[in-house]
Amino acid sequence: MEDIDLIISQVAEKDSKVLCREVLSITDTMDVLRSKWTVEILTAIICGNTRFKDILSSVKGISEKVLTERLRQMQEDRLLEKHECYGYPPRVEYLVTEHGKRLFVIVYQMTEWGKEHRKLILG
Repeated sequence: MEDIDLIISQVAEKDSKVLCREVLSITDTMDVLRSKWTVEILTAIICGNTRFKDILSSVKGISEKVLTERLRQMQEDRLLEKHECYGYPPRVEYLVTEHGKRLFVIVYQMTEWGKEHRKLILG
């Protein structure tokens, strides 16, 4: 609880212009998380499904076309890296970047908060 109180006191001391910029940062984070399939794809890759077909089979309901688009966007957002593995047959693997891992930590924390919230609300 002390960490939470410390954070709240630090926020309360900030200038309103600084807080407005920080709210924009929150919006940026939420935009990435709001993109359909981002959390599911990130989770699938973290769990070891690094090849396209493996990701496709572990993310229920996503089409090949949409998965391709989302993987490209996630690379542009620097959440993933695409690695071409040469050999026969050649294959492609997707790996989560350090930036993507930091986002996954946030997602995990949101999961934990959501569990607590559900227990609190539903009893």
